[in-house]
Amino acid sequence: MAIRKSYGHRKSHEDWAVMLREHHEGYVGWDQYERNQKLLAANTYGKGGGVKSGRGGRALLAGMLTCGHCGRRVCVVYVGRRIGYHIYRCDRLNLMLARPQCMTANGGRAGAAISHGVLRAVAPMAIEAALEAERMHLEGEAQRRQMLELDLQQARYEPSLAERRYAACDPDNRLIAAQLQTLEKSWEATLCRVEAREARLNNRQVRDDAAIPDFAGLAQDLRAAWDDSDVDMRFRQRLLRALIRDIVVMDDDARQGELTIHWQGGQHS
Repeated sequence: MAIRKSYGHRKSHEDWAVMLREHHEGYVGWDQYERNQKLLAANTYGKGGGVKSGRGGRALLAGMLTCGHCGRRVCVVYVGRRIGYHIYRCDRLNLMLARPQCMTANGGRAGAAISHGVLRAVAPMAIEAALEAERMHLEGEAQRRQMLELDLQQARYEPSLAERRYAACDPDNRLIAAQLQTLEKSWEATLCRVEAREARLNNRQVRDDAAIPDFAGLAQDLRAAWDDSDVDMRFRQRLLRALIRDIVVMDDDARQGELTIHWQGGQHS
């Protein structure tokens, strides 16, 4: 009887016949390599093992749902003619063993339910987060203004240096007189740079005074901030992953879906 070979079965490092660590100098260390491999394995969408990374798209919960029937990761399927209309479906057993599908959930309704739960959970901390965001914003603006002021200070020093060099030249010396025109142009260029730096600093001051974000209003209306069209879907997905460890989805015979949120702190809802 012929033995058929199969491929794609990876062995762990402990099962290798020979492994010489640090035999050659690598681009990264061995510890970093192992961390990278674990992260890549966890982010593989076709396999289980934790929440996957956010990749954008139109599905808010892509890579976060676990089937409550079989424990596998739920897939996103875009169906219909409507752009962006999607469902969450666990059909691995159907594809591999021709068994019935575990469950199917409407993507829009599931995303809306999870969004509502997240906003309700973070609402008590919204004011504190708004104050922290305002503090970080003011610190960032102060640092940028300080950089512009230092740049202007350096630019103001250059004209004085160019002026001293120009004044130090003896116009009666024919060898040096040829450089006077070059020094004069350099002096004028440094003066133009000073004017440009002063204009940038003034524009920054006017813009900072005119456009200060309303962080307090943002805290009062989290729903509007969450649904804002300028917010990227990948940002929403990253925010969910910072708060949620896993989401288990189940449905019953009446096709009623149930979502259980496993928060990072260990609570469930």
